[in-house]
Amino acid sequence: SILAVARQGLSQQELEELLRIQERGLESNWHSLAQALNTDLAVRSEGLLGFVYSAFRLAVERRYLVDPEERRKVQLKLAAYFEGKKSSSEGADAKRTADELPYVLEGLGEWGRLRDCLASSLDMLYQLYNDKDTVDLLRFWREGGSEGELNGYKAAAECYVKELGRFEQEGMAPQMLWQSSLTVARFLGDAGEFNEAHALLVKARDMAKDLGGGDKFVAEVSLRCAELLNKWSASSPEYTSEMMLRSATYAREASDLFAKLEECRELYASALYWTTLNFATLGRLGGGGKWNASSCFETADSSASECLALRHQIQAPQVKVAESIFSKGVLFFCKSEAISSNLLQPAEDAAQEVKKLREAAFEAFSQCYDDFQNEYGAKHLEAIKCITMMALLCRRMERQRESIKWASQEVRLREEVQGELHPRTQQARRVLIELRN
Repeated sequence: SILAVARQGLSQQELEELLRIQERGLESNWHSLAQALNTDLAVRSEGLLGFVYSAFRLAVERRYLVDPEERRKVQLKLAAYFEGKKSSSEGADAKRTADELPYVLEGLGEWGRLRDCLASSLDMLYQLYNDKDTVDLLRFWREGGSEGELNGYKAAAECYVKELGRFEQEGMAPQMLWQSSLTVARFLGDAGEFNEAHALLVKARDMAKDLGGGDKFVAEVSLRCAELLNKWSASSPEYTSEMMLRSATYAREASDLFAKLEECRELYASALYWTTLNFATLGRLGGGGKWNASSCFETADSSASECLALRHQIQAPQVKVAESIFSKGVLFFCKSEAISSNLLQPAEDAAQEVKKLREAAFEAFSQCYDDFQNEYGAKHLEAIKCITMMALLCRRMERQRESIKWASQEVRLREEVQGELHPRTQQARRVLIELRN
Protein backbone atom coordinates (compact mmCIF):
# COMPACT_ATOMS: atom_id res chain seq x y z
CA SER A 1 0.00 0.00 0.00
CA ILE A 2 2.94 2.37 0.65
CA LEU A 3 4.29 1.63 -2.80
CA ALA A 4 0.86 2.31 -4.32
CA VAL A 5 0.64 5.86 -2.90
CA ALA A 6 4.24 6.80 -3.76
CA ARG A 7 4.36 9.10 -6.77
CA GLN A 8 7.40 7.61 -8.50
CA GLY A 9 7.89 4.36 -6.64
CA LEU A 10 10.32 3.64 -3.81
CA SER A 11 13.82 2.24 -3.55
CA GLN A 12 14.34 -1.03 -1.69
CA GLN A 13 16.13 0.87 1.08
CA GLU A 14 13.22 3.32 1.40
CA LEU A 15 10.74 0.46 1.63
CA GLU A 16 12.80 -1.31 4.28
CA GLU A 17 13.11 1.89 6.33
CA LEU A 18 9.40 2.68 6.04
CA LEU A 19 8.47 -0.87 7.12
CA ARG A 20 11.18 -0.89 9.84
CA ILE A 21 12.36 -4.28 8.60
CA GLN A 22 15.67 -4.30 10.46
CA GLU A 23 14.24 -2.84 13.70
CA ARG A 24 11.57 -5.52 13.80
CA GLY A 25 14.00 -8.35 12.94
CA LEU A 26 12.13 -9.25 9.77
CA GLU A 27 15.08 -9.48 7.37
CA SER A 28 14.51 -13.16 6.56
CA ASN A 29 10.76 -12.80 6.02
CA TRP A 30 11.30 -9.63 3.98
CA HIS A 31 13.83 -11.35 1.73
CA SER A 32 11.37 -14.18 1.02
CA LEU A 33 8.52 -11.73 0.33
CA ALA A 34 10.69 -9.60 -1.94
CA GLN A 35 11.68 -12.69 -3.92
CA ALA A 36 8.04 -13.77 -4.23
CA LEU A 37 7.03 -10.31 -5.52
CA ASN A 38 9.90 -10.17 -7.98
CA THR A 39 7.68 -10.84 -11.00
CA ASP A 40 5.14 -8.17 -10.00
CA LEU A 41 7.54 -5.38 -9.03
CA ALA A 42 10.06 -3.89 -11.44
CA VAL A 43 13.05 -1.62 -10.99
CA ARG A 44 12.31 1.62 -12.82
CA SER A 45 14.72 4.42 -13.62
CA GLU A 46 16.91 5.60 -10.73
CA GLY A 47 16.57 2.21 -9.03
CA LEU A 48 12.98 2.68 -7.85
CA LEU A 49 10.57 -0.20 -7.43
CA GLY A 50 7.14 0.03 -9.01
CA PHE A 51 4.30 -2.22 -10.14
CA VAL A 52 4.91 -4.11 -13.38
CA TYR A 53 1.18 -4.40 -14.10
CA SER A 54 -1.45 -1.73 -13.54
CA ALA A 55 -3.85 -4.58 -12.63
CA PHE A 56 -1.64 -5.46 -9.64
CA ARG A 57 -1.62 -1.83 -8.47
CA LEU A 58 -5.42 -1.72 -8.82
CA ALA A 59 -5.74 -4.95 -6.80
CA VAL A 60 -3.58 -3.47 -4.02
CA GLU A 61 -5.65 -0.28 -3.97
CA ARG A 62 -8.93 -2.23 -3.84
CA ARG A 63 -7.67 -4.48 -1.07
CA TYR A 64 -5.90 -1.95 1.16
CA LEU A 65 -6.78 1.62 0.12
CA VAL A 66 -10.53 1.73 -0.58
CA ASP A 67 -11.21 3.34 2.79
CA PRO A 68 -10.17 7.04 2.58
CA GLU A 69 -8.96 6.92 6.18
CA GLU A 70 -6.71 3.96 5.46
CA ARG A 71 -5.27 5.72 2.40
CA ARG A 72 -4.68 8.84 4.49
CA LYS A 73 -2.82 6.84 7.16
CA VAL A 74 -0.47 5.44 4.51
CA GLN A 75 0.05 8.88 2.95
CA LEU A 76 0.80 10.40 6.37
CA LYS A 77 3.35 7.67 7.00
CA LEU A 78 5.04 8.39 3.68
CA ALA A 79 5.00 12.15 4.36
CA ALA A 80 6.50 11.73 7.84
CA TYR A 81 9.26 9.52 6.42
CA PHE A 82 10.37 12.06 3.81
CA GLU A 83 9.99 14.95 6.26
CA GLY A 84 12.42 13.11 8.50
CA LYS A 85 14.91 12.79 5.66
CA LYS A 86 14.51 16.38 4.44
CA SER A 87 16.91 18.12 6.83
CA SER A 88 19.80 15.79 5.99
CA SER A 89 19.04 15.22 2.31
CA GLU A 90 21.76 15.88 -0.25
CA GLY A 91 22.23 14.90 -3.87
CA ALA A 92 20.05 11.94 -4.86
CA ASP A 93 18.27 11.96 -1.47
CA ALA A 94 17.30 15.63 -1.92
CA LYS A 95 15.84 14.81 -5.32
CA ARG A 96 13.86 11.87 -3.93
CA THR A 97 12.44 14.08 -1.17
CA ALA A 98 11.41 16.72 -3.73
CA ASP A 99 9.87 14.05 -5.97
CA GLU A 100 7.63 12.72 -3.19
CA LEU A 101 7.14 15.01 -0.18
CA PRO A 102 5.36 18.09 -1.60
CA TYR A 103 3.12 15.89 -3.75
CA VAL A 104 1.98 13.68 -0.88
CA LEU A 105 1.39 16.74 1.34
CA GLU A 106 -0.69 18.29 -1.44
CA GLY A 107 -2.71 15.08 -1.75
CA LEU A 108 -3.32 15.14 2.01
CA GLY A 109 -4.37 18.79 2.00
CA GLU A 110 -1.70 19.50 4.63
CA TRP A 111 -1.21 23.10 3.48
CA GLY A 112 0.78 24.32 6.48
CA ARG A 113 3.23 21.44 6.19
CA LEU A 114 3.45 22.01 2.44
CA ARG A 115 4.42 25.65 2.99
CA ASP A 116 6.99 24.61 5.61
CA CYS A 117 8.38 22.10 3.13
CA LEU A 118 8.82 24.84 0.51
CA ALA A 119 10.02 27.60 2.83
CA SER A 120 12.47 25.81 5.11
CA SER A 121 15.32 26.03 2.58
CA LEU A 122 16.01 26.48 -1.12
CA ASP A 123 16.29 22.72 -1.67
CA MET A 124 12.81 22.33 -3.19
CA LEU A 125 13.50 25.23 -5.54
CA TYR A 126 16.79 23.70 -6.67
CA GLN A 127 15.14 20.33 -7.34
CA LEU A 128 11.79 21.41 -8.84
CA TYR A 129 12.70 24.49 -10.87
CA ASN A 130 13.23 22.72 -14.19
CA ASP A 131 11.50 22.28 -17.52
CA LYS A 132 9.07 19.62 -16.28
CA ASP A 133 8.33 20.50 -12.63
CA THR A 134 8.14 24.32 -12.54
CA VAL A 135 4.35 24.24 -12.99
CA ASP A 136 4.09 22.02 -9.90
CA LEU A 137 6.32 24.35 -7.88
CA LEU A 138 4.15 27.34 -8.83
CA ARG A 139 1.03 25.45 -7.77
CA PHE A 140 2.56 24.42 -4.42
CA TRP A 141 3.31 28.05 -3.54
CA ARG A 142 -0.26 29.07 -4.41
CA GLU A 143 -1.78 26.25 -2.37
CA GLY A 144 0.44 26.09 0.67
CA GLY A 145 -0.49 29.39 2.28
CA SER A 146 -2.26 30.42 5.44
CA GLU A 147 -5.97 31.26 5.47
CA GLY A 148 -6.60 34.68 3.96
CA GLU A 149 -3.33 34.78 2.01
CA LEU A 150 -4.04 36.31 -1.39
CA ASN A 151 -0.78 35.66 -3.19
CA GLY A 152 1.51 32.75 -2.42
CA TYR A 153 4.05 34.08 -4.90
CA LYS A 154 4.70 37.11 -2.71
CA ALA A 155 5.37 34.73 0.15
CA ALA A 156 7.80 32.85 -2.10
CA ALA A 157 9.62 36.10 -2.91
CA GLU A 158 9.88 37.05 0.77
CA CYS A 159 11.07 33.58 1.74
CA TYR A 160 13.68 33.19 -0.99
CA VAL A 161 15.08 36.72 -0.68
CA LYS A 162 15.39 36.23 3.09
CA GLU A 163 17.17 32.92 2.55
CA LEU A 164 19.64 34.52 0.12
CA GLY A 165 20.32 37.22 2.69
CA ARG A 166 21.07 34.54 5.26
CA PHE A 167 23.45 32.82 2.83
CA GLU A 168 25.29 36.10 2.30
CA GLN A 169 25.58 36.77 6.04
CA GLU A 170 26.90 33.26 6.67
CA GLY A 171 29.59 33.74 4.04
CA MET A 172 28.39 31.41 1.30
CA ALA A 173 30.93 31.06 -1.51
CA PRO A 174 30.37 34.00 -3.91
CA GLN A 175 29.84 31.81 -6.98
CA MET A 176 27.24 29.65 -5.18
CA LEU A 177 25.45 32.79 -3.92
CA TRP A 178 25.49 34.20 -7.45
CA GLN A 179 24.06 30.97 -8.93
CA SER A 180 21.38 30.76 -6.22
CA SER A 181 20.40 34.38 -6.90
CA LEU A 182 19.95 33.62 -10.61
CA THR A 183 17.80 30.58 -9.89
CA VAL A 184 15.58 32.50 -7.46
CA ALA A 185 15.28 35.45 -9.88
CA ARG A 186 14.24 33.19 -12.77
CA PHE A 187 11.58 31.45 -10.67
CA LEU A 188 10.21 34.76 -9.35
CA GLY A 189 10.03 35.98 -12.96
CA ASP A 190 7.89 32.94 -13.83
CA ALA A 191 5.80 33.70 -10.73
CA GLY A 192 5.18 37.28 -11.89
CA GLU A 193 7.15 38.86 -9.03
CA PHE A 194 9.07 41.01 -11.48
CA ASN A 195 10.33 43.77 -9.19
CA GLU A 196 11.91 41.34 -6.75
CA ALA A 197 13.38 39.28 -9.59
CA HIS A 198 14.87 42.36 -11.23
CA ALA A 199 16.42 43.55 -7.96
CA LEU A 200 18.12 40.17 -7.56
CA LEU A 201 19.48 40.26 -11.11
CA VAL A 202 20.87 43.77 -10.61
CA LYS A 203 22.69 42.50 -7.53
CA ALA A 204 23.85 39.37 -9.35
CA ARG A 205 25.24 41.55 -12.14
CA ASP A 206 27.34 43.45 -9.61
CA MET A 207 28.52 40.16 -8.09
CA ALA A 208 29.41 38.80 -11.54
CA LYS A 209 31.92 41.58 -12.08
CA ASP A 210 33.73 40.59 -8.88
CA LEU A 211 33.79 36.84 -9.54
CA GLY A 212 36.45 36.85 -12.22
CA GLY A 213 36.42 34.01 -14.71
CA GLY A 214 36.12 36.18 -17.80
CA ASP A 215 32.81 37.08 -19.43
CA LYS A 216 30.76 33.99 -18.57
CA PHE A 217 29.15 35.32 -15.38
CA VAL A 218 28.27 38.72 -16.86
CA ALA A 219 26.92 37.02 -20.00
CA GLU A 220 24.57 34.76 -18.03
CA VAL A 221 23.19 37.61 -15.93
CA SER A 222 22.57 39.63 -19.11
CA LEU A 223 20.77 36.61 -20.59
CA ARG A 224 18.49 36.33 -17.54
CA CYS A 225 17.81 40.08 -17.61
CA ALA A 226 16.78 39.80 -21.27
CA GLU A 227 14.45 36.91 -20.39
CA LEU A 228 12.92 38.67 -17.37
CA LEU A 229 12.24 42.00 -19.07
CA ASN A 230 10.58 40.24 -22.00
CA LYS A 231 8.22 38.36 -19.64
CA TRP A 232 7.57 41.54 -17.67
CA SER A 233 6.61 43.41 -20.83
CA ALA A 234 4.38 40.57 -22.03
CA SER A 235 2.41 40.78 -18.77
CA SER A 236 1.52 44.44 -19.37
CA PRO A 237 -1.40 45.71 -21.48
CA GLU A 238 1.16 46.80 -24.07
CA TYR A 239 4.88 46.49 -24.60
CA THR A 240 6.86 49.68 -23.89
CA SER A 241 9.67 50.72 -26.20
CA GLU A 242 11.89 51.62 -23.24
CA MET A 243 11.64 48.19 -21.60
CA MET A 244 12.04 46.34 -24.89
CA LEU A 245 15.11 48.42 -25.72
CA ARG A 246 16.68 47.40 -22.41
CA SER A 247 15.67 43.78 -22.99
CA ALA A 248 17.13 43.78 -26.51
CA THR A 249 20.35 45.40 -25.31
CA TYR A 250 20.82 42.76 -22.61
CA ALA A 251 20.17 39.96 -25.12
CA ARG A 252 22.65 41.39 -27.60
CA GLU A 253 25.30 41.75 -24.89
CA ALA A 254 24.74 38.14 -23.79
CA SER A 255 24.97 36.73 -27.32
CA ASP A 256 28.10 38.77 -28.12
CA LEU A 257 29.82 37.49 -24.95
CA PHE A 258 28.71 33.85 -25.29
CA ALA A 259 29.85 33.83 -28.92
CA LYS A 260 33.44 33.91 -27.59
CA LEU A 261 32.94 30.99 -25.18
CA GLU A 262 33.20 27.66 -26.95
CA GLU A 263 32.14 25.73 -23.83
CA CYS A 264 28.80 27.59 -23.63
CA ARG A 265 27.11 26.56 -26.87
CA GLU A 266 23.60 26.02 -25.45
CA LEU A 267 23.75 29.24 -23.44
CA TYR A 268 24.81 30.98 -26.63
CA ALA A 269 21.80 29.46 -28.42
CA SER A 270 19.53 30.70 -25.60
CA ALA A 271 21.01 34.18 -25.92
CA LEU A 272 20.34 34.11 -29.67
CA TYR A 273 16.76 33.01 -28.97
CA TRP A 274 16.11 35.99 -26.69
CA THR A 275 17.93 38.29 -29.11
CA THR A 276 15.49 37.19 -31.81
CA LEU A 277 12.42 37.70 -29.64
CA ASN A 278 13.48 41.03 -28.17
CA PHE A 279 14.74 42.66 -31.36
CA ALA A 280 11.71 41.44 -33.33
CA THR A 281 9.42 42.98 -30.70
CA LEU A 282 11.46 46.19 -30.65
CA GLY A 283 11.21 46.31 -34.45
CA ARG A 284 7.45 45.84 -34.19
CA LEU A 285 7.40 49.03 -32.09
CA GLY A 286 9.48 50.95 -34.65
CA GLY A 287 12.89 50.42 -33.04
CA GLY A 288 14.66 52.29 -30.29
CA GLY A 289 18.05 53.68 -29.32
CA LYS A 290 20.55 53.17 -32.14
CA TRP A 291 18.32 50.62 -33.90
CA ASN A 292 15.53 51.53 -36.32
CA ALA A 293 12.86 49.00 -37.29
CA SER A 294 14.84 47.70 -40.27
CA SER A 295 18.06 47.08 -38.31
CA CYS A 296 16.05 45.43 -35.52
CA PHE A 297 14.62 42.91 -37.95
CA GLU A 298 18.03 42.31 -39.55
CA THR A 299 19.44 41.48 -36.12
CA ALA A 300 16.45 39.28 -35.25
CA ASP A 301 16.61 37.47 -38.59
CA SER A 302 20.32 36.63 -38.37
CA SER A 303 19.98 35.58 -34.70
CA ALA A 304 17.03 33.28 -35.45
CA SER A 305 18.87 31.54 -38.28
CA GLU A 306 22.07 31.14 -36.25
CA CYS A 307 20.13 29.85 -33.22
CA LEU A 308 18.38 27.15 -35.25
CA ALA A 309 21.58 26.12 -37.03
CA LEU A 310 23.51 25.95 -33.75
CA ARG A 311 20.92 23.76 -32.07
CA HIS A 312 20.99 21.36 -34.99
CA GLN A 313 24.80 21.39 -34.84
CA ILE A 314 24.98 20.54 -31.12
CA GLN A 315 22.15 18.00 -31.53
CA ALA A 316 19.94 19.77 -29.03
CA PRO A 317 16.68 18.06 -27.90
CA GLN A 318 13.64 18.56 -30.13
CA VAL A 319 12.04 20.96 -27.63
CA LYS A 320 15.04 23.28 -27.98
CA VAL A 321 14.75 23.11 -31.76
CA ALA A 322 11.04 23.89 -31.34
CA GLU A 323 11.96 26.90 -29.21
CA SER A 324 14.11 28.19 -32.08
CA ILE A 325 11.21 27.69 -34.51
CA PHE A 326 8.96 29.58 -32.09
CA SER A 327 11.34 32.57 -32.29
CA LYS A 328 11.02 32.42 -36.09
CA GLY A 329 7.24 32.57 -35.68
CA VAL A 330 7.57 35.65 -33.46
CA LEU A 331 9.84 37.24 -36.05
CA PHE A 332 7.30 36.63 -38.85
CA PHE A 333 4.46 37.99 -36.73
CA CYS A 334 6.34 41.13 -35.66
CA LYS A 335 7.36 41.85 -39.24
CA SER A 336 3.75 41.61 -40.34
CA GLU A 337 2.76 44.04 -37.58
CA ALA A 338 5.49 46.52 -38.50
CA ILE A 339 4.52 46.45 -42.19
CA SER A 340 0.83 46.92 -41.31
CA SER A 341 1.76 49.93 -39.18
CA ASN A 342 3.97 51.43 -41.93
CA LEU A 343 7.05 51.05 -39.70
CA LEU A 344 8.81 48.70 -42.12
CA GLN A 345 9.05 48.88 -45.90
CA PRO A 346 7.60 45.72 -47.52
CA ALA A 347 9.65 43.76 -50.07
CA GLU A 348 6.53 43.28 -52.23
CA ASP A 349 2.86 44.23 -52.13
CA ALA A 350 2.24 45.04 -48.45
CA ALA A 351 -1.05 43.14 -48.12
CA GLN A 352 0.38 40.03 -49.75
CA GLU A 353 3.53 40.08 -47.65
CA VAL A 354 1.57 40.55 -44.43
CA LYS A 355 -0.67 37.61 -45.37
CA LYS A 356 2.31 35.34 -46.09
CA LEU A 357 4.09 36.34 -42.86
CA ARG A 358 1.02 35.66 -40.74
CA GLU A 359 0.45 32.27 -42.35
CA ALA A 360 4.13 31.35 -41.82
CA ALA A 361 3.94 32.49 -38.20
CA PHE A 362 0.79 30.45 -37.52
CA GLU A 363 2.38 27.36 -39.05
CA ALA A 364 5.47 27.80 -36.84
CA PHE A 365 3.42 28.21 -33.66
CA SER A 366 1.22 25.20 -34.53
CA GLN A 367 4.30 23.03 -35.01
CA CYS A 368 5.85 24.23 -31.74
CA TYR A 369 2.58 23.69 -29.87
CA ASP A 370 2.56 20.04 -30.95
CA ASP A 371 6.22 19.58 -29.99
CA PHE A 372 5.84 21.19 -26.56
CA GLN A 373 2.63 19.24 -25.86
CA ASN A 374 4.27 15.96 -26.78
CA GLU A 375 7.26 16.60 -24.51
CA TYR A 376 5.73 18.45 -21.56
CA GLY A 377 1.93 18.25 -21.83
CA ALA A 378 -0.68 20.89 -22.61
CA LYS A 379 -0.32 22.68 -19.27
CA HIS A 380 3.32 23.62 -19.76
CA LEU A 381 4.14 27.32 -20.11
CA GLU A 382 5.94 26.72 -23.42
CA ALA A 383 2.77 25.19 -24.89
CA ILE A 384 0.61 27.97 -23.44
CA LYS A 385 2.66 30.73 -25.04
CA CYS A 386 2.03 29.10 -28.43
CA ILE A 387 -1.70 29.33 -27.69
CA THR A 388 -1.23 33.04 -26.89
CA MET A 389 0.32 33.66 -30.28
CA MET A 390 -2.19 31.55 -32.22
CA ALA A 391 -5.08 33.46 -30.63
CA LEU A 392 -3.44 36.76 -31.60
CA LEU A 393 -2.78 35.64 -35.17
CA CYS A 394 -6.34 34.36 -35.65
CA ARG A 395 -7.53 37.78 -34.55
CA ARG A 396 -5.29 39.50 -37.10
CA MET A 397 -6.45 37.11 -39.82
CA GLU A 398 -10.11 37.86 -38.91
CA ARG A 399 -10.80 34.32 -37.74
CA GLN A 400 -12.76 35.60 -34.76
CA ARG A 401 -14.32 32.39 -33.48
CA GLU A 402 -11.02 30.56 -33.64
CA SER A 403 -9.31 33.46 -31.89
CA ILE A 404 -11.84 33.40 -29.05
CA LYS A 405 -11.45 29.63 -28.75
CA TRP A 406 -7.66 29.89 -28.34
CA ALA A 407 -7.90 32.93 -26.06
CA SER A 408 -10.43 31.17 -23.82
CA GLN A 409 -8.15 28.15 -23.62
CA GLU A 410 -5.23 30.39 -22.69
CA VAL A 411 -7.16 32.02 -19.83
CA ARG A 412 -8.31 28.65 -18.50
CA LEU A 413 -4.80 27.20 -18.61
CA ARG A 414 -3.10 30.25 -17.11
CA GLU A 415 -5.63 30.33 -14.27
CA GLU A 416 -4.84 26.69 -13.54
CA VAL A 417 -1.07 26.86 -14.05
CA GLN A 418 -0.12 30.36 -12.88
CA GLY A 419 -3.14 31.38 -10.83
CA GLU A 420 -5.84 34.03 -11.25
CA LEU A 421 -3.71 36.81 -9.74
CA HIS A 422 -0.65 36.26 -11.93
CA PRO A 423 0.00 39.31 -14.19
CA ARG A 424 0.14 37.09 -17.27
CA THR A 425 -3.26 35.57 -16.44
CA GLN A 426 -4.76 39.00 -15.94
CA GLN A 427 -3.38 40.16 -19.27
CA ALA A 428 -4.83 37.08 -21.01
CA ARG A 429 -8.20 37.82 -19.42
CA ARG A 430 -8.08 41.45 -20.66
CA VAL A 431 -7.41 40.21 -24.19
CA LEU A 432 -10.31 37.74 -24.06
CA ILE A 433 -12.76 40.40 -22.81
CA GLU A 434 -11.66 42.71 -25.62
CA LEU A 435 -12.14 39.91 -28.17
CA ARG A 436 -15.64 39.12 -26.95
CA ASN A 437 -16.65 42.75 -27.02
